[in-house]
Order: sequence, then structure tokens, then C-alpha cells
Amino acid sequence: MIPMRLLFINYEFPPVGGGAAYASLAAARELVSMGHEVHVLTAGTPTDSAGEEVDGIRVHRVRAHRKGVHDAGLIGAASFIVSAAIRMRSLLREHNYDLCHYYFGLPTGLLSMVPGAHRRLPYIVSLRGSDVPGYDSALRFLHRALWPLTRHIWCHAFRVVANSRDLRRLAQESSPSVPIDVIANGATVSELNQPRSGASSGIRVLTVSRLIPRKDLETLIVALSQAEDPGMTLDIAGEGPLADSLLALARSLRVEHRVRFHGYVDRVGLARLRAAADIFVLTSVSESCSMALLESIAAGIPAIATRVGGTCELIEHGRTGLLVAAHDANELCGALKVLAANAPLRRQFSDAGRALIAERFSWRMTALRYEALFLAATGRPQLRSPSTDAAADDHDARGERAA
Repeated sequence: MIPMRLLFINYEFPPVGGGAAYASLAAARELVSMGHEVHVLTAGTPTDSAGEEVDGIRVHRVRAHRKGVHDAGLIGAASFIVSAAIRMRSLLREHNYDLCHYYFGLPTGLLSMVPGAHRRLPYIVSLRGSDVPGYDSALRFLHRALWPLTRHIWCHAFRVVANSRDLRRLAQESSPSVPIDVIANGATVSELNQPRSGASSGIRVLTVSRLIPRKDLETLIVALSQAEDPGMTLDIAGEGPLADSLLALARSLRVEHRVRFHGYVDRVGLARLRAAADIFVLTSVSESCSMALLESIAAGIPAIATRVGGTCELIEHGRTGLLVAAHDANELCGALKVLAANAPLRRQFSDAGRALIAERFSWRMTALRYEALFLAATGRPQLRSPSTDAAADDHDARGERAA
């Protein structure tokens, strides 16, 4: 096998960023283990804008003026594009890349339009959610203004990839003529501690989320208050602009003593929180393929999530978890009570969820599917067969294109 030399470009990469950052790290790590060379061009941390090696991945960092670890903002995104465009030219002179892989059509995909040697390379665009028109209402006007650029980026890519069938559907509402494949995020099934009974110390509910309107943590805090269970507590891991208002809401509902705001939590800290959790909750009003949800299911935590977007592709209601309507505190409260009172059901969801991750959402499967696209883009023969689910998704995609 002749290994490929791949350049991943993502405006966020650990420890900077959220789910997409860790998704790009995990996919790159698997591709390196499969024999390929992967470089990543990304934003630097406040103290590091140079480079490093992570698990065999060569990481090239540039300066970007982000608001915080989880929040780039328009200035952060724009400053990354400027810095990355300059660094990209030097990287192309130093390394003979076979392909560029852009995470996010916007802002990252804008680099595919910058003049330079990389314009001769085929590129893949991975859509993540916020870069798709209609996904986040807060970005409606920005997407409308930038739609000509978005369409150019999608149309000139060798392939556009969405991380869920629902995100593909949404993207094709804007551009039905663009072929879009589906490659979901993955997770790693870790060693399982015996699920907690919750009997002695109460039920611990966990959510891992940016504190932004789209995640709708207000509904979760209201549902917690409605449960009227003094032993049920909520751990919130994440930071964002709504931190103060969420704390004020908890105080107004007199449950501030039952809600712990942890702020930014690193991977080690998240592992500790998951080990102590009885129930994981995701209350997003839109979601493509939540890394927080996948990783919690893989850790054996029974999950409750809103019936939106790609989440319905990760949870089968009543078998691997519970689905509730978005913005519905009453239904969420009822689901919390059901799981809190039923340890055997929590154990059932834990076992079924981990089996689902192992069968359909491993990072190796994700990497194999990306490898197949990269080989096709570079005109090389296929080395391995993607998974059965990959073939099924490809069949779905071909059917939609034909239609």
C-alpha cells in the first residue's frame, strides 16, 4: 500500500473547540494507524501557535483571536482564515499532499478558494451542522449573505460529506444538485463500570454542552425543578455566553443547590463525570451527530435526547434510550422520572447503547469510509471494503442523486 499524505483543515482542534475538534482528531488518529500520513492545520491556543505531534499526527497551529476554548466568534473564524491562508502556502511548498479535507464548509472551506498550489489538489468538505443553512436560526442572515460562497465550495469539492442523514437532507434543501455522502461520527466503547443504582446518593444527571441557545439547557433546568426529587442533581459541563442566565434560572427555580456548573472540562474530567452519571441528557433544538451523546452512550450512560435531526439516528426510542420533544419540559421531566425509578431499564439502555456503538459507530468504521473517499479522489485503488452500513448509506445517496 502506498500511503496518502493528507492535510486536514479545521479551525478548531483539541484542546480548542468542541465535538468537531475531537471528531477530526479521532478520524486522523485512525487514518495514521492505517498507515497514512496526516497533517492538521488549525488554530493555536493562546500560548501556542506553532506546532506539535499528537498520536502521530503533525499539527500546525496558527494564531486566531477566539473568544474562548469553545467559542470562535466571527473575529476568531476570520482571523483563522487569514493566518491559515498564509501558513497553507508554506505547507504546500514543504509537503507533497495528496488531498485536502476541510472540516466545516464555512469558515474553513473558504480556504479552498484562496489562490495557491492547494487549488490543484482534490478536496473533501465535511459538513458539521452550523455550516449548513437552516441548521441554526441564529446564523440565518449570515448564511443568506454567504450562500454564493457556500455553493461554490460545495460544487467544487470532490465530495461533500454530512455526518447524518438528516443533515444531508437539510443541505440538499439548499442545493439539491450537489451529491452528499453520509459518514457519521464515531466513539470508543470503553471499559464499563457497573451502572450505578442511584439508591444511596441520588440520581446524577449529566449534560455536556456549549451554553448557547441552540442547546436549550433552560428546558433541562426547568424539568429538573419539576421532578421535585431532592436527590436528583444535574452536572453541566461546558461554557458559553448563557452561563450567567442559566445560573439565574436555577436560582429563580430554587434548584441552584442541585445544579453544578463545571465550565470547561477536559477529557480526563469528562471521564470522571461520566463515571459518576446515571443519566445523560441532550436537549438541543437542532443536532447533526452529537459527539457528546455518542461518547456518553459508549460509556454506558442511559440517554434521554430531543427528537431532532441526526439524534434520531443514534437513539432508538425505548431500546437504546428515550426521545422527547424539544422545548417540552413536562415530557423531559416524565422521562427523567421513568429512568430514575427504573435501574433495570437504565442497565438495558446501557447495554444496548454500547452494542450499537460497537456495531455501527466505531472510529475505525468512520476512518474506513473516509479512506475510501480519499482513495477515489486521488485515483487510487480501494484497499479495504467499507462497512455494511457504509454501503447502505452510499446506496441511499445514489438514490437521492438520481431522484
